[in-house]
Amino acid sequence: MMADNMYRVERESDLHGFLAAGNLRIDCLGEIRDMGVCAQYNHLLNKFPGDQVFLDEEKRISFLDGYIYNKDAVCGNGAEDWQHIFARAMGEDAAKCLRMLRGGFCGYIYNKRNGDLTIYTDQLSAKAVYYYTNGDRWMVSSHLPYMIAVLRENELKYHLNETAVKYMLTYGYMLDDSTFVEEIHRLLPGQLVHIVNGQVKPERYYFIRNKEVRMTQQEAVEKIDAAFREAIRREFDKDREYGYRHLTDLSGGLDSRMVSWVAHDMGYTDQVNVTYGRSDYLDEKISKKIAIYLKHEYLFKALDDANWMYDIDEIISRNNGAALYSGITGGSRLLGLLDTDCFGIEHTGMIGDAVLSTFYHDRQLNFGPPRLGLNKYSEMLTYQFDKRIIKEYSCQEMFAIYTRGVLGAMSSYIIRQHDLEPSSPFTDVDFLEVSYSIPFEYRDKHVIYLKWMSDKYPEATKFGWEKWGGVKPRADHIFFRKVKTTQRLLRQMGCRAFGLPNSDSMNPEDYWYQKDQKIQKYYQEYFMQNIDYGVLNQNLKRDISQMFQEGNVTEKDMALTVLAVVKAYF
Repeated sequence: MMADNMYRVERESDLHGFLAAGNLRIDCLGEIRDMGVCAQYNHLLNKFPGDQVFLDEEKRISFLDGYIYNKDAVCGNGAEDWQHIFARAMGEDAAKCLRMLRGGFCGYIYNKRNGDLTIYTDQLSAKAVYYYTNGDRWMVSSHLPYMIAVLRENELKYHLNETAVKYMLTYGYMLDDSTFVEEIHRLLPGQLVHIVNGQVKPERYYFIRNKEVRMTQQEAVEKIDAAFREAIRREFDKDREYGYRHLTDLSGGLDSRMVSWVAHDMGYTDQVNVTYGRSDYLDEKISKKIAIYLKHEYLFKALDDANWMYDIDEIISRNNGAALYSGITGGSRLLGLLDTDCFGIEHTGMIGDAVLSTFYHDRQLNFGPPRLGLNKYSEMLTYQFDKRIIKEYSCQEMFAIYTRGVLGAMSSYIIRQHDLEPSSPFTDVDFLEVSYSIPFEYRDKHVIYLKWMSDKYPEATKFGWEKWGGVKPRADHIFFRKVKTTQRLLRQMGCRAFGLPNSDSMNPEDYWYQKDQKIQKYYQEYFMQNIDYGVLNQNLKRDISQMFQEGNVTEKDMALTVLAVVKAYF
């Protein structure tokens, strides 16, 4: 177990982030830095202050927040400090500079002479950033509530984005640069936005591409292992650079297991493994066994009741309304147990399964033209979305990775970034390039994933896989996996047929909801108290009401997420 001083006594309410603005009052946020042409409020997490940039020079203002794994790629053997070298490189060729960087970052460059503004985020927008323009007025921020406060302070009108509402009621996340505020946009992954004379000019400096290369399975294993170990080295060395311990997520799946296991194999043994979920479920049982085997400290946050389902308002205040509120609630409560001063990076296995396997098992669908309508959380409402959303994506898999994977699943980072800097080696740019060069038939159905584990880390395959019902993740155990999967499917069908709650999950929200009349009452009261906000037109009220009253628990969560955002922002 962890030492007592590693537990947090009381959770801080501070929401970390920054806001910079031109020709706008931002005093409402607190103490600001006045730079003449613009002002900035900083309440940064400051886990890695030596990686940050904040320069107010004669020609420009340069700002970067986040963490950089490879400053040497930009600095080389230069005699100047990192801040000045970065600022100059961005001033010369921003896209080239950003393509070289590895890590999670966002920021802006402001040209004092002509008023041009360049806003940027990292290749996968691990650090979300938002922007607003109105004539010569502008602001850029990592935290949407800051921007709402500034709009109110300056008595500027803003409006509910109905398209964003419809995204949430269908997918549970955004599909493009939308936010719930029509006038505020989010930078897409790997995107620069140039604002010149009030005109917004977006530029995508990085895109993941499927580029299959002929190779043998063994060659694929070697490429995967080399790239993954390098990604691990970057992440864990960043902790060491600043004297942090290693905080590593661990579940009953493969992705977090491989992060923790490979890091341990490379000598990063001072790990604290953290897990949350239902007590005695496979995620706890398997992760605990792995942590004990590796001799890591272990912390488990039990979610054995519906208490976390009351956190609607808190979660929405912390996640910018980017995704379904219930997706990160359990993880948020786990972070509340930690003294996060001990840690820098939260090492996750985020979207590893989607990256190292295939998003779809049908090759024609996977590599076919992108299309709307797949990967929905709900089919209840039939909205038609602008097909221009998909035009930039090379195939259906890439559209799914960027939307459901990055904009959906990785939105949980926004919550975590008030406490830690989350990062996943599976989303390392160089690892992504390797992964999407591997032939489809190797990635499909975890063929190469299982071979990589068996060949390089055979001991890691001795522990069950939650997805396979606890069967060990080995190619020769596929028959037993099919038996377990069939048993699970039959249980689910039985529960549906007899109207019984199904607890077969680490986070059985439906089970807890149906068993707890208090949470049912709370949901109903929350809905009734907030459905009549005037900013919602009659059509939206009708759709939200239908989803809440007729939908399953996830669909109810989608409806309440919309109402919570409206309540907070409007």
